[in-house]
Amino acid sequence: MKKIKIKGLDEVICYEKLDNGLEVYLFNKESFKSSYVTFTTKYGSVYNEFIPIGSNKMTSFPKGIAHFLEHKVFAVKDGPDPMEFFSRSGAICNAYTTFDNTTYLFYATSKLKENICYLLDYVQDLFLTEEAVENEKSIISEEIHMYDDRPSEVLAEKIRLNALISNPYRDSIIGTTDDISKITKEDLETCYKTFYHPSNMFLVVVGSFDVDEIMASIKDNQRNKAFDSFNEIEVKGIKEKDEVYKKEEIINSTTSIPKVALTIKMPIKGINLSRRELSLYLYILFTSMFDETSSFDEELKKDNIISNTTYVSTLNTNTHMLISIINETDKYSEFINKVEDKLKNISISEEDFNRKKKVLISNEIFAYEYAEQINDIILDDILYTGKVEDNPIGVIENLKLEVLNEIIKKINSKNISKIILKSKN
Repeated sequence: MKKIKIKGLDEVICYEKLDNGLEVYLFNKESFKSSYVTFTTKYGSVYNEFIPIGSNKMTSFPKGIAHFLEHKVFAVKDGPDPMEFFSRSGAICNAYTTFDNTTYLFYATSKLKENICYLLDYVQDLFLTEEAVENEKSIISEEIHMYDDRPSEVLAEKIRLNALISNPYRDSIIGTTDDISKITKEDLETCYKTFYHPSNMFLVVVGSFDVDEIMASIKDNQRNKAFDSFNEIEVKGIKEKDEVYKKEEIINSTTSIPKVALTIKMPIKGINLSRRELSLYLYILFTSMFDETSSFDEELKKDNIISNTTYVSTLNTNTHMLISIINETDKYSEFINKVEDKLKNISISEEDFNRKKKVLISNEIFAYEYAEQINDIILDDILYTGKVEDNPIGVIENLKLEVLNEIIKKINSKNISKIILKSKN
């Protein structure tokens, strides 16, 4: 078992790759009262065109199928279902699908070994029937309609739809009702067989436990399970133009206060930085421009244009960064004008740059006090770089203002999409 020492934090993550390809990451901290465990496949909603295992042909699958499969993995042929099993020991289980991954998880305060083994067992044993697949379609359709009634969800969907043109990050993770209607039992089995192989999955256990004992129980669980051979999965490449799909849209919604989003579409080709570094630079830049400590925030609140601090979200789509500046206000025209004026002269002082670096370092140290945040850090590292970052504070300390100024040159204020969600009334 390899020990990954996290520099500057005096923390250790234990790692081992099992014979079947499954990667296991264990983080033990005696002060933790509960454990947080995730079991992740590198399969999310953007992987709709790929060469399935056992085939040599690029094949398209309905959008939303990764999320649909997440639902069906919870079905078991015999014994208690996951909700019932975990509740017996007071544990809570859940799952989620993103653009890039599907993750199954639980929180527990006792019976960690038993709960981990059950998690591995039900995720690694797909049970499907034609009837169950058809029944699930109506359940997911209701879920889609539920999201359609949530203004924040509508805004998030529209941000991607209006900024992107052909990039699969454009599409809804859950799919549309039309997409869902096309999914078959055979489709689900093909996607499961391709992406739910141990070599494409990893397990992260964070809590207070005996590392050797937990690793031994995981190995015992995996030892007698048979899996097909695994080759690297070939997924269709992404091509995307730099301009936005739609520059402006006004949408009638159920929102009580109008919501506004201005999204910058920034190409990342030619930026020689890690995903983590780029995200950190953009966090520093845009929070310094728009957060509660900024002159922008102070001015707009003073003028009663906004009452809430402006929120900045970023999404790396592998071709472009989408940087969204979001708030809710009745004075949305004034807000848009103020943001556009601010974006005409994007800059950051050395003082603000160094202040934000200190905030990031504090956040990194603070994150290691919480099991869920540690698990999320490990999970993101594995998904996006393939390994745990062993010097996260060093990465932050090495950020340079001159590099950020070069990134700023990549930001074209003309490649902006504006969305306004207005009340139907």
